[in-house]
Amino acid sequence: MRDPSVTFLANEWWLVPAVALIAGITYLMYSKKNPWATYVSKILGAIRIVSTLMVFLILLNPLINHPTQVIEKPIIALVVDHSFSMMQHHDSINMNELLLDLDKKISSIDFEPWLFNLETRTEIPIRFDASSTNLNQALNVVFKSAETRNLSAVLLISDGLYNQGLSPSYRSSLIPIHSLGLGDTAIRKDIGIKEIRSNQVVYQGNRFPIEVYIDATGYIDMKKTIILSDDDGVISKKNLTLSSQMKVTFEIDANKFGTQHYHIKIPPEADETNLINNENDFFIEIVEGKEKILLVAPAPHPDIRAIRLAISRSENYQTQIYIPGLTKTPPIDTFDLVIHHQAFSNNFPILNYSGNPNFLYILSKKSKLNQLYSKTNIAIEQLGNQQDIIKPVYNSNFRKFELNRSYLDKFNDYPTLKVPYGSYDIGPHEILLQQRVGNLTIDKPVLSFFDNGSLKYGVLYGTGIWNWRLQELAMSNNASLFDQIILKSIQYLSVQSDKRKFMFKPVAQYFQSGDLIEFTTESYNDIYEPIAGNQITLKVFQKNDGSESIFNFIGGDVNKTLNIGTLDKGIYYYEAVSVSNDEKLFSNGQFIIEDSQLEQTTLTANHNLLKDLADHTGGQFYHKNERELLINDLQNSQAKSIIHRLQDFIKLIDLRWILLVILTLFNLEWFFRKYLGSY
Repeated sequence: MRDPSVTFLANEWWLVPAVALIAGITYLMYSKKNPWATYVSKILGAIRIVSTLMVFLILLNPLINHPTQVIEKPIIALVVDHSFSMMQHHDSINMNELLLDLDKKISSIDFEPWLFNLETRTEIPIRFDASSTNLNQALNVVFKSAETRNLSAVLLISDGLYNQGLSPSYRSSLIPIHSLGLGDTAIRKDIGIKEIRSNQVVYQGNRFPIEVYIDATGYIDMKKTIILSDDDGVISKKNLTLSSQMKVTFEIDANKFGTQHYHIKIPPEADETNLINNENDFFIEIVEGKEKILLVAPAPHPDIRAIRLAISRSENYQTQIYIPGLTKTPPIDTFDLVIHHQAFSNNFPILNYSGNPNFLYILSKKSKLNQLYSKTNIAIEQLGNQQDIIKPVYNSNFRKFELNRSYLDKFNDYPTLKVPYGSYDIGPHEILLQQRVGNLTIDKPVLSFFDNGSLKYGVLYGTGIWNWRLQELAMSNNASLFDQIILKSIQYLSVQSDKRKFMFKPVAQYFQSGDLIEFTTESYNDIYEPIAGNQITLKVFQKNDGSESIFNFIGGDVNKTLNIGTLDKGIYYYEAVSVSNDEKLFSNGQFIIEDSQLEQTTLTANHNLLKDLADHTGGQFYHKNERELLINDLQNSQAKSIIHRLQDFIKLIDLRWILLVILTLFNLEWFFRKYLGSY
């Protein structure tokens, strides 16, 4: 390491005349006859020269360069599957002791252990209470957190069971991912309901299917009965002969209106080890009528098909397309939402719309941005006609609606999109998708929404989203994320703006058991300005048992989130009352808590997945009793510490002791001159 050095911000050659001038003045001062010995004059002169020269040095503003070095040990990221299934094995009771032991041993071999759960960096002890497992997303979190650090290896501690996101077994990585397999790989006798598929919303009077997927181990060819019931009793029974994997379909009529609670059950056998997955609850909302959507474009485009395919995933919407030259007559119906593809381009068809529909504008390279401004007040100062090539990133601060977080890692694989290049002024828009250029996320929109109570619209800032759907289908054999973006955007925009002065609603219609139940509240005065400080009383109850809970809040900012904790599964109703200036306002609705059984579906550990992951990334798989081998392998690895050399620049004037020395020298000179009789 180099010794400290000095750098002058001013020209250091000024020191030469300064030394000569200071020495000359001091000589003249002390060469005359004084009432003390000659050697005293020499000492006092030296003090004067040193103190004055130090003052001049400070005026030259020197920087002291103090180089230091920091040694960064190689990092081992311990990724712990903290899902509920990890507590279902016979070795689960000592999980935190195992982690403490690993942490201690890794530290002892000169590595730095970083501990993560499935969601974030954490510390011991860890609570194993996650209701789902997304191993791929957990690894994404690790690599993002350590992308600028000396990460030498990752150790995934898991039973290999995942039920959300992409399979991690074939991911690529330049960093080796080792795996420590926990849990019991022994095959257990079990009959389990693996999945229930049905539409979440069904129209009254329709007949709809309910598909039940069943896994059976150890009971092949056994005769069993599966029972479908609702709150009023048994709806249907079916006899079946078990196979290892099978599907049973019920078809029932949607006669009742509102949210309906259904229950599926397969009576368990006496020697089954897992009884939780023999039954499951689910909810279906039965509604009236379909909302109408019009998709208008000046010419055909692959985006139109991608959007229409996404809309077709829901029975809630009736879609009509108008393209001049391909559609014979202009639309005459009243629509809830109009989508303009290639909006504001020169050849965009001009139509008159009845009613008061909301709009989703999809921009293209040919869109006239001055027309966008006249309609939306969105100002984009585009440089020429240049386009920027970006990727979409989910904005976690978006509050209008939520995307399923288990899908979000799919954004990493989405192709690029071309959007206008320039500065954006979008005003009070809320951004759902932001732009990412390279590895940098910037505060510019890809998809944004506006709602001021009387006007609601959305803007997608580029065409080519059909590539997103195609890529997602290729990667995961479904387009869950793309379809959800389109459907939730349409769902939000197709609902007319709510002009009530008091709005109180849950952040989601459906919650999983164990989730925090949160509400958002908005309060306005007579001219629709946001207000705060109103007293809010919330009553939450279930109709079937008569129990109720009362909560009291103080209204705050628009979209303030209020938390009432966790509740058991079931259909809940709420009534909220706001009191402000002696005026009472009311809001009511319902929400549903479902019992998530993802972690109870299977208890047999999947170590093959962990082995595949290790093989594809240059890592190793270890059993629980091979921890010493793991430590030895890490110790013998090629991981090295990194030496960071830092330059620490300090201004001389910032060193208080320098000022103290100068003051002391001047005071010493003054004191001795006074004491010896010069003053």
